Amino acid sequence: MKNLKTILLYIALALSVGACKNVNFGDMNENPNGPADPDPKALLTAAQVDYAALAGREYLIRPTLYVQYLTQNVYTDEMRYSESASFWGAYYRNEISALQKAINFLDNPDNITQTILDEGAVENQKGVAMIMQAIIYKRVTDNFGNVPYSEAMKGLDNLTPAYDSQESIYKGIIDQVKAARDLMDENLAGPTGDIVYNGNVTRWKKFANSFILEASLQLSKKYPGASAYAATEFKNALNDANGVIEDIDDEAWFTFYNPATGQNNPWSRNRGRDYNLSKEFTDALHGVTGLFTLNPTSNHTPDLRLKVYSSDFSADGRPYGYHATQAGDAQMNKSYWRDVKASLPLMTASYTYLNRADAANLGWTSEDVATMLTNGIEASYSSLNKYKVFPNLESSSQDVVRDLNELPDYAPTYAAARVTDAGNTSFAQVIAEEKWVSLFPQGFKAWAEWRRTDFPTLHPAHDYLNDGHIPRRYIYPSNESGLNGANYQSGVNALVPQTDSNTSKVWWDQ
Repeated sequence: MKNLKTILLYIALALSVGACKNVNFGDMNENPNGPADPDPKALLTAAQVDYAALAGREYLIRPTLYVQYLTQNVYTDEMRYSESASFWGAYYRNEISALQKAINFLDNPDNITQTILDEGAVENQKGVAMIMQAIIYKRVTDNFGNVPYSEAMKGLDNLTPAYDSQESIYKGIIDQVKAARDLMDENLAGPTGDIVYNGNVTRWKKFANSFILEASLQLSKKYPGASAYAATEFKNALNDANGVIEDIDDEAWFTFYNPATGQNNPWSRNRGRDYNLSKEFTDALHGVTGLFTLNPTSNHTPDLRLKVYSSDFSADGRPYGYHATQAGDAQMNKSYWRDVKASLPLMTASYTYLNRADAANLGWTSEDVATMLTNGIEASYSSLNKYKVFPNLESSSQDVVRDLNELPDYAPTYAAARVTDAGNTSFAQVIAEEKWVSLFPQGFKAWAEWRRTDFPTLHPAHDYLNDGHIPRRYIYPSNESGLNGANYQSGVNALVPQTDSNTSKVWWDQ
């Protein structure tokens, strides 16, 4: 036994000597098949494609239900405001992170080779990446409230990033978009990785100013005054020499038939029969009033945009929040919204004009409210008419493509009726209602507008799963309380009331 112990001791000593030997195995975390350096072009394209193609309930469906564009027929938990944690991983992991890598890479002069310059001028590549990042941050903070921002992209250097106040995030993204706009040069080559404007810097500058109009107006509850922060940023963007989006040719749309991306329209991944247009929405566009109608707006005039939105112009949607067996067959028009190759809007002239009408009505500018409202409605009609022809649609969709040449001719009649409605109610109400219609199917934007204005007058689902109110936010991801507890709690403390529920209000909504 004594000899055995001696032998084991010698073996242990030998192994310890071997273990201490300095052996260089190289970087075990390095992927030998991966790119040597980040590619800003690929990172920009990847972030844009991912943002455009996000599907599923959390990333696409929920807000369209909250603003009652749609109603659920089979799985009704979101329609009834289920209190479940949401997700932000795709925004941070796939999009914001990719854009930050591109920005950091372009910030280093040592990285700028001729190959990089062939992908567009550095300032233009960086500028578009900065704008895209601001767009995504706005959605994240609008959905949740206070979120990681200034410390979000530190990687392993900071695994518990602070939750910035929503006020500081908004001011940060507005400053970032202004900096991007002023950095870009339309006389230099635009980024070849850009799938929104295909590198058209002039249009990106107009987009930047239109985005600032949207973001600053979202703060109108907190900064209502004509000389306060929000109005000042709005007016500066509106009067900027680069202009805003006024022409439908300058609108930003995601197209899904580009062979370079290989992505499908995200609506195509949802079963059409699981969702109907709500009767609230179809009644509003039919302009019907009276007993048994659910029109939540002041509109009494037929709105021909329903021909684009609905699978059947004459049909009703299903009452929101009611049992699926109730009457109503109108669904989203497949050709225009659910076909795998159909385009989706990101920023339109209509929305920009309606934001200008909103600001004028608040006394922020001297523009004529009725004129801006009219321009916004007519631009919406013209934009939908422009996108009526889809030569690349799937053959199964062609049977519901309609002749919409009448849209631009009818638009002035409808717009005049809505200006009259504003005189009978208020411009604030009609502008908000027209945003609701014009923004379809951009649920996140429409939800943010509804929370700010409380128009149209939507009523909660009857068989609700929360406290009986239409949600005002998303619940924080479930792992945040355990992995980043102190900062998570600071985010909850900024809500009113201070609970992580879907009816608590974020800062700009308080």
